[in-house]
This record gives sequence, structure tokens and C-alpha cells, in this order.
Amino acid sequence: MECSLCKKPTIKYCSRCQTKYYCSSSCQKKDYKNHKVECPPRSADILVKNAFEDLMPTNDAVLYEYGFSNCMKEQDKTMLLGLYIGLITIIGCSASQIHSWWENGELPINIKKAYDDGGFTSGYYRWFLKNEHLLQDLRKYEGEKSDKSIADKYLAMIKPYLSEQDQKVSLKSLSESKCKIVSLYLIILMGCIPNVEQDIWIDFGFCTCKVSQDRLGEEDEKRLGELYRELIVQRSCMIDEFDDAFMSGSVIDLLKRKCDDSSWLSENKIEVFGRKQFRPSVFSLKQYALSESVHLSLPVMADYGFKNCRTGDEINQLRQMYKKLIKTPQFDPWELHKACVSGKIFDYVRSILPNEVPKPYLLKNLYPLERFE
Repeated sequence: MECSLCKKPTIKYCSRCQTKYYCSSSCQKKDYKNHKVECPPRSADILVKNAFEDLMPTNDAVLYEYGFSNCMKEQDKTMLLGLYIGLITIIGCSASQIHSWWENGELPINIKKAYDDGGFTSGYYRWFLKNEHLLQDLRKYEGEKSDKSIADKYLAMIKPYLSEQDQKVSLKSLSESKCKIVSLYLIILMGCIPNVEQDIWIDFGFCTCKVSQDRLGEEDEKRLGELYRELIVQRSCMIDEFDDAFMSGSVIDLLKRKCDDSSWLSENKIEVFGRKQFRPSVFSLKQYALSESVHLSLPVMADYGFKNCRTGDEINQLRQMYKKLIKTPQFDPWELHKACVSGKIFDYVRSILPNEVPKPYLLKNLYPLERFE
């Protein structure tokens, strides 16, 4: 091969893309401005960036090539990220080292060597020693082909719960309600619960659970998830049966009928709205207030005062007020809903947060309407 810049014969190449050849570091540096545009970052480079930012990877190639796609539980993904953060930010392993280990199929053995040689022990490393299989036989991400292998893995998980007829078609061709239920089943089977950003967080009642000051430990949401797990795993509830209950608005009745200790559902006002049932916008407000990535919907904008905001600062002020209100022990979404339809949001908020209420005009809405009287 010849140097991409001076054309001299060479066998040296760019370690990142492995397609551009250079005879010396001098030529490589001279060509850097041009080459960096066409030289895509390796998965290892993105992983290192995520590790320094303490962010869960979202890049498909990183997830596939570094074991995250093999994790069936969200907690395992978190532990794997912690392992890489220690490897990169504490032990000091570079992207080139990690890429080389991965490329040679020696990632697990070199991770152990790096931790052992450095004398580092942590909960993440101890977890890895019990879950080393997650980093075995890692392969290059190949787009649709790799996505299909992941989809096949998920299909194998969900297949026992599908009717014979539904097993013969693709999951995407199922009805809208069954697609939602499949998403719930997969999340529960992986030992997780829906994130607040997901539509199924509202669809399957997690939105009606109480919220504490620390959303990372929502005990009520976890308890609801445990009931769903009992229904799905222990009681082997088929998706068709769940779909019938979801469409008719009787999911709570299904849980009460099949699960132990389901009295908790009524005691804590947990509800699951049927596919065609009215869903108060207060739960969309709750989702918007608790998540930075959820967009403001038109019903929430009209019902809860955001249409009155004149500036972005006022929108943020209102959002933060609702977030604080929702995290208050006295908060009851149904009471806020009643205040909304009677045109008394300001009074309700003031009764719980007397020092946090914004200007009254911000909380005005179109209510009360005659049909609610």
C-alpha cells in the first residue's frame, strides 16, 4: 500500500478506520483535517466518551459490540456501565486498548487483568466476575442483521405468551394494544419497569403511583411491576387475555383475580385505563413535569395554564411548580383533576404549596364547563 498523502510505500494505517495508510506520523498529522471528516469514531471511542460523561450508551453499535444488548435486565446494563467507567476513568484504559481487546476477542480476560493488576475491587467488578458471559463472543454491529438477532432474542422471550396465530406474524403487525402489551411484557420479563418517558408508563397505571422526592426509588412503581411480574411469569397470563382486559378497562380486576396481596392496588388508588377509556390529562401533566424529555401536549397546555405563559421562563416556572407539587406527600392527582375541571387549580396548589404559587393568571383555564357541574 502507499501513503495517502505522499504516496510512499507503507504498511502503516489509521488505527481507527484502518482504511487510510500513512508512512509516518508526520503525514498522518498533516492529513488530519481532511481525514477526520471521513474517519468515523469507533464504538470504543463513543464508549469512552459515555464513560467520562457517566451516560448510558445509546449508540446501536456500542450497545451491541460491548455487551449491553446481552443484558436482559436494566440493572445489569447499569452494572456493565459502572464496570467500563472504572476501567476507563480510574484504571485509565484508552479507547485504542479497549478496541484492540474487543477486536481480538479478548475483552473479558483483559478487563480482569486490568482490574487485578491495578488492585482495584468494586461492586461492579464483582458483578462482572459472575456475569462474564455477557462479554463473550461479541461481534461487529452489522445494522439490520444485528438488529434482527436482537429482535429474535426478544421474540423468543415473548413467544410463549402469544397465541398460535400471533406467533405466525411479525410483532409489528399486531394490533396497537397488543404492541403496547408486548412492550410491557418484555420490560417486565427483563426485570425492569417502564420509564416515565414511555407511553406505557401511563397506559398500564404506573402514572397513578405515588412519587417521592427521589424518583430513582419509586417503591409504588416497583410494587406494581412486581404484581405484573407475578401475573406474567408465575400465573402465565397470555397476551390475548391481557389484551381483553386492557380493551375493556379491567386490567386491575385481572391483577386482583390472579395475584396475591392485590388489595394494595385499591388502597393506593392504582388505576389502569382501558384502551378506549377517558384518561384525565393530569397524568400527562405528571409525565411532563417529571421528565425533561417529554413534550408539552395540547391538553396539558390548555388544562393546566401553560397556554397563558408568555415566555419560556414562565413555562419552566410552571413546570417546576407542578414537579414540586407532585412530589409533595399531600398531592393527589384526582384532587388536582377535580380542581382543574372546576377552574380552581390556583386554590388547590395554594393549599399545598402556599409559598410556591405563581401569578394567578398563569393557572387560569377554560373551566368550569357546564357538563362538569
